[in-house]
Amino acid sequence: MIIVDSNEAAENRRLVDSLRRFAEVAVRPLDAGDYFIVGRDGRQALVERKTVFDFLNSLKGRLWEQLSRLREFEGERVIILEGYLGLYRKRGWNEASILALMDTIVHEWGIPIIPTPDLKATLTYLLWKNKSLGEEKEFREYPLRLRSRDMTLEEQALYTLEGLCGHETAKALLRHFKTLGNTIAFFKDKNPLTAQELLKNVKVGGRRIPANTIKRIVEVVNREYVGEQRNGDNNQDSSGA
Repeated sequence: MIIVDSNEAAENRRLVDSLRRFAEVAVRPLDAGDYFIVGRDGRQALVERKTVFDFLNSLKGRLWEQLSRLREFEGERVIILEGYLGLYRKRGWNEASILALMDTIVHEWGIPIIPTPDLKATLTYLLWKNKSLGEEKEFREYPLRLRSRDMTLEEQALYTLEGLCGHETAKALLRHFKTLGNTIAFFKDKNPLTAQELLKNVKVGGRRIPANTIKRIVEVVNREYVGEQRNGDNNQDSSGA
């Protein structure tokens, strides 16, 4: 079973669709990593996927928080570094510094880095890792085993909402509505077109929230829960929620 973080699935639908052709896949919000691979006998691997561009841009910021979360994971931890590593030369980064940081990640943080040249190779690695752990095809809720870390109330609200619409959209909605309760109440019994019109001034990266994202939030907020159903879960997962 490969469990894909909901944000990663929303941004990389083509990769998730390709994974589904060869393995059991579910989409869920993850506390850490982008791909949580569950094998037989409790074997687990947590994979953080970064393009070289993302990796370089996150070196002075979010990467270290992500590494901290990866290090708390009790199974195998891996960073996939996707793309042409020589990009750091074109962008004027100090070569010795980049290589030293990668050495620190591997040897001091204990997190291996797997280079892949492109998305196809990333797909190949994820499928191989899934197979190597022994494919688990029985569907159930798989807990991501992390050492405990208390979230602030703001972090918990953001974490709850971003499973529906992604990190940046969740932040924009919480800034607009002030609380998680206000946000959910807005979408309760709301027509998607009405919600879209009322949210036209809420911007994410300078753009309006996509209509399909708003429609999905409305559907999830107003969907009656009928319990765990295998086929129903797969249908919901395919939409990236």
